[in-house]
Amino acid sequence: MTAANASSGRTAPRVAAVLFGGRSLEHDVSIVSGLQILHALDPATCTPMPVYIDQQLRWWIGDDLWHTESFKRGGPNRSRLTEVHLGAGFGTSMLVPVRAPGTFSREAMHVDVFLPMLHGTYGEDGAIQGLLEVSGCAYVGCGVTASALGMNKRLTKVLAANAGVPIVPCVACERAVLEHDSVWTRDVVQQVERAFGWPVIVKPCNLGSSAGVSTASTSGDLVAAILKVFEYDVEALIEPFIKNRLELNVAVAGLDEPVPSVTEMPATSTASILSFSEKYKRQGGKSVGTSQGMAGALRVLDPHDLPEELRRRAQQHAVTVFRALGCEGISRIDFLIDADDDTLYFNEINTLPGSLAFYLWSAAPHHWTITELLNRLIGRAERLRAMKRGLQRQPPAELQLFG
Repeated sequence: MTAANASSGRTAPRVAAVLFGGRSLEHDVSIVSGLQILHALDPATCTPMPVYIDQQLRWWIGDDLWHTESFKRGGPNRSRLTEVHLGAGFGTSMLVPVRAPGTFSREAMHVDVFLPMLHGTYGEDGAIQGLLEVSGCAYVGCGVTASALGMNKRLTKVLAANAGVPIVPCVACERAVLEHDSVWTRDVVQQVERAFGWPVIVKPCNLGSSAGVSTASTSGDLVAAILKVFEYDVEALIEPFIKNRLELNVAVAGLDEPVPSVTEMPATSTASILSFSEKYKRQGGKSVGTSQGMAGALRVLDPHDLPEELRRRAQQHAVTVFRALGCEGISRIDFLIDADDDTLYFNEINTLPGSLAFYLWSAAPHHWTITELLNRLIGRAERLRAMKRGLQRQPPAELQLFG
């Protein structure tokens, strides 16, 4: 029995349901992360349960979901899986099998803690967190508010700047302007030219994995890039292109006190944008289904030539942003460095980084394995759920209208 189990009186391993898949553009990335977490859970303290959410938002369980091969050539064979729904009612934490359309079986499976590994829309943005909150479930990671804020790059910048963290400035353009403003292109171009000049980076406000990101060097490029973003998102962000930029990332673990990881520097050219392939595929061109996700990307951990003052500032800013958003679990905070003058800028936060950015915790001073990290996060999630369940739900007498 582990110390966490002994302190809680637990005599059997907790059932830990790993949610992955979903309906976002990052569906396949979520499968990679989900399977990595599933295989990393400690069998001495957890009974892992894979829960695959398909792109029609149907939930499935079954032994086939443990293997990457099942997700190739059209995806898992549904005839070998069982469809389930999250049981209704506060504090149930049950997965209930579906017997036939519109009917439910009585055979429900208890779940102690959920690990949502759903990247992108409907998973990283507070949607699945809201469902779990309504049901009173314990789950790893950010809550509804922090997830929603972290997904919106513009709002995250506002909160970071308000907390005193320097940000990469941006100009926002909403898709709704297309419906009521016939001269939006002129107005946006003029605003960008006044604020930044050329070139600029154009990106979706609410997506990750470099989807829809491009550079623009002319007004025509800018309009085309914005329209490209609008194929994926309802809001585009335009930012200045820092020519001699370096990327620097720090993860933060929300334990009893937020803890920063070591720094990492993705090994890419300063003249290019980190692509999907560079982020999620191993060197050598292996497919997503067999990759190590973010752990397989090219990177330099704790770069020796990074000035100590810059390293310390990045870690401090990372914790500040984590606290400002009210994050839990693991978040990776990404910075940009202008190599011309060593200015450090907050760029964005990933509240659900690939595989919890475990590679950043395996180095000194922590030396945590992914299994140890998961044990810590699950313990924190259970403590938070106990805290929430202890809150008063009965209104005081003066607010009772039908008592």
